[in-house]
Amino acid sequence: MTTARGAALDVREQRLTDDVALAAETGLSVVRIDVPWAEGQPRAGGFDGDVFERVHGVAQAARTAGMRVWFRLLQPTVPWWFENDGGFTDDRLTAHWWPRWVELAAEQLGDVTDGWVPFEAPFGMAERLMPDDARRHGEVMNTLVTAWRDAWRLLRGPAPVISSLDVAVVRPADDTPPAREAARRLDQLRWGVWLQGFTDGVVRIPGRADRELPDLAGSADVIGLALRGDIETCLYRAAEYGLDRPLALTFKPVGSTDAERSAHITAMWREVHRAAEQLDVAAVLATPFVDRDGTPGIVTKDRELKDSGHAFLVD
Repeated sequence: MTTARGAALDVREQRLTDDVALAAETGLSVVRIDVPWAEGQPRAGGFDGDVFERVHGVAQAARTAGMRVWFRLLQPTVPWWFENDGGFTDDRLTAHWWPRWVELAAEQLGDVTDGWVPFEAPFGMAERLMPDDARRHGEVMNTLVTAWRDAWRLLRGPAPVISSLDVAVVRPADDTPPAREAARRLDQLRWGVWLQGFTDGVVRIPGRADRELPDLAGSADVIGLALRGDIETCLYRAAEYGLDRPLALTFKPVGSTDAERSAHITAMWREVHRAAEQLDVAAVLATPFVDRDGTPGIVTKDRELKDSGHAFLVD
């Protein structure tokens, strides 16, 4: 089985067309492009056509170069008018504005997409919004599950809808009952809320009553995971939910030097190749592609492929 290689691109980069050309030249076959809600809809009810025109043009260039294009519709920065009114901490506000953004993106970009990633790392999103309040964290998770379902209803069709879940291996801090209970709760929030929900359509958030959510079951065509470590273990665990869907991985290498990140990428590929002997691992995307905002990519700001980039591309 062939696992496609790809990279995540930021539409705010001034040389994004160069990034696409370089990605194609280096042999990548998938690019995930951020569609920035904050820039694309700077005011409630309107949109910036220039942003969509730029994204559309870059996507067309990528497809002309033979690559598949996935769009990620939500980033950590959301429109100020949405954030000021409560953002994803307000379920009614979310139910009103989030589907309208998804629908707008689908209208503007549906003809140049090969996949939709509504949002990434939902556990981390809720953690950023409610880091010290377990009850409110659960409420935000509940809102995000509904937001995912709403996106699925609008996006499902010829292009797959792809999750990007920030799962992780969860272990108790010690062998005490409180530590074991805390680990069970964390594991459910990272794994069960989403993958059990995709299986049977029931939202199970610790501390809240279980609820059936129409159209949640089956609401991901590709089970994507956003990981830094425990690659093989997490891929197998995702497959154990029995969803019979391809798996995808968005991988952020870590290390204080490029040599360390190269070694991390090489180790990742060993785990992916072992897992792919039995599982359908359809794609692996590196993020970010180009160095940005103090976060190292696999390509320099001068568009030179680093050793970590070569490690990512090696067969």
